[in-house]
Amino acid sequence: MKKVILALSLLLGGLVLSNTSALAAKDIPMTVILEGEISNTNPKGPQVSIIISQDGHVLSLPAMTDDFMLELRDEYGALTYSVYVPSGTTLIVLPVTLSSDYELRLVADTYYYIGYIVL
Repeated sequence: MKKVILALSLLLGGLVLSNTSALAAKDIPMTVILEGEISNTNPKGPQVSIIISQDGHVLSLPAMTDDFMLELRDEYGALTYSVYVPSGTTLIVLPVTLSSDYELRLVADTYYYIGYIVL
């Protein structure tokens, strides 16, 4: 009987911890969009999508080799917020005054990543 109670306690504890971490951070898949043609002499463009983690107004992203402009666009496509993101940046803090559903873009010269975020 003690083993059953212990097993149930461990299971319940694991569920609580997994739900807590799920509430704390949310993964945002970002799809890559190529703008225009990329020549053979300049194959500057990502081959895969990335995942950004959101914890409230804080975004965690993998270190990128290119500089980006982070853009937030509203439901009508209007630019609501933008900030320069230098290469190697892994943490971005968005203003707490932003609260809505946004299209999130990381824009480089010849491509951009796109995803959706709720603040």
